[in-house]
Amino acid sequence: MPGVRRLLLLVLVVPLLASCSEPWRAADGLMPTATPSAPAPSVVASSPAGPAAPEAVEAVSACSLTGVLITADRGDAAAGYREMGLHIRNCGTEPYELRGRPDIVVLDEDGRPLKISVEASRHYTAAPGRLVLKPGAGAMAVLSWRNTVTSISGGVDTGESLAVAVSEGGMRQLVTLPSTLDLGNTGRLETSAWF
Repeated sequence: MPGVRRLLLLVLVVPLLASCSEPWRAADGLMPTATPSAPAPSVVASSPAGPAAPEAVEAVSACSLTGVLITADRGDAAAGYREMGLHIRNCGTEPYELRGRPDIVVLDEDGRPLKISVEASRHYTAAPGRLVLKPGAGAMAVLSWRNTVTSISGGVDTGESLAVAVSEGGMRQLVTLPSTLDLGNTGRLETSAWF
C-alpha cells in the first residue's frame, strides 16, 4: 500500500508544481508574449504592496529577440537638473526603423514600477521622426528630470533600472542604469524623441 500512496501523491503533486511554474502574465496588456522558439523573457516580480512591473527582456538576449540593444549612460547633473542618454544600437542584420519616443517604465530597487509620469521633453523639443538604422548603427534619446523635493514628510523616488520599449506597445528591454534616477518627489521624467 505505501507504494500506491506514493504514486498517488506524485500524480497529484506534479501537475500542481507544473502549474506554478507558468510565467506570470499581466492582465493589463503591457507585457509581450514570447514566441515558443525564443528564449524565455525574464519577469520582474510583483509585490502585494505595489503594482506589477511589465515584463522586460534581459539585455543579453534582447538582440536575438528584437534586433536592437538599449543602454543608458551615466548622465550629467547640475543644480538639481539631470540628463541621461538612452542609446539604441541595431545589433541585427537587417535595417531597423525607429519612430517616436521610447516607452519607459521606471523601476525601483526591487524591480517594481514607480508611479512616474513619462512625458515629452521640454528641453529637447524636436518632433518625433522616422529613422532607419542600418546594422551596427545607433541613435539616442535624452532623459531629463529635476531632483526636487517639495515635502519633508513624503518619500522620494529613486529609479534603479528601466523597462524600455523602442516605441509604445513594443517589447521591453530591462536597462541597467550606471547611476540612479534621483527623481525627488516630482513624479516626472521627460524623454526626447529618438535622434
